[in-house]
Amino acid sequence: MKVRNLILVGVLSCVVFAFVLFPASLLWRLVSGSVTGLPVQVERVGGTIWDGFAYGRLRTSYVNGPVVIGWDLRGLRLLLGEVVLGLRVEGSDFRIHGAGHWGLWGKGVSHLNGDVQATLLNQSLRQFGVAAAGVVNVEDVTVNLSGNTITAANGWIRWSGGRVTAPGAGSGNPLDFPPVNGEVREDAGNLYLTVTEAKGNKLLAEVGVLPEKGIGSVKALQRVLSLAGMNPGGDDDKVLVNMQQPLPF
Repeated sequence: MKVRNLILVGVLSCVVFAFVLFPASLLWRLVSGSVTGLPVQVERVGGTIWDGFAYGRLRTSYVNGPVVIGWDLRGLRLLLGEVVLGLRVEGSDFRIHGAGHWGLWGKGVSHLNGDVQATLLNQSLRQFGVAAAGVVNVEDVTVNLSGNTITAANGWIRWSGGRVTAPGAGSGNPLDFPPVNGEVREDAGNLYLTVTEAKGNKLLAEVGVLPEKGIGSVKALQRVLSLAGMNPGGDDDKVLVNMQQPLPF
């Protein structure tokens, strides 16, 4: 091999290693002054650009306490024209890990797993007068988006069941719900979460995200009330709630 080629290989190797080992904290100090609108207030950054972590607090009243965000850049996928980051996000009430991707074939998340305390969702449910307990488990959820079209979606979101306070039930007399399963799926370019009984596998509700139309949908059957022991009578397959709302993003 010619000396010129050896020098070129050496220079390229130095550049690659410098990038891989470049401290994430130093990069953050260089760019933090020009970065605005982040959903997290970063307090400390460690590791490298390739494999590091950030410690901070989310700019939302939904999550209390600090969170830790870890990343792992998967370099081999760069050769295929796709940026893939292994992600780990942990707080006092939740723990999620998986991967995020962006490239020629779309963007999205893949192989998300973890658990979330249902109480973390109560603030967003408050507008409906609902509060819940228990644990929500996320199992191998993958969602891919190309433009405004969902191209792939699968996985499960399961709720352990627990006490639920709802309008008409009275805060002093909460309802006891058994466990339910939610299947993540794609249909006609839209994202759906189909909720069924853990026992019996009968349909309870369906939540949809229709990105091309910019709306979200919720449909619930009367079976939800029967499952909670409210015994409304009549056909459990009767639609109890069917509404659509503009997406907030």
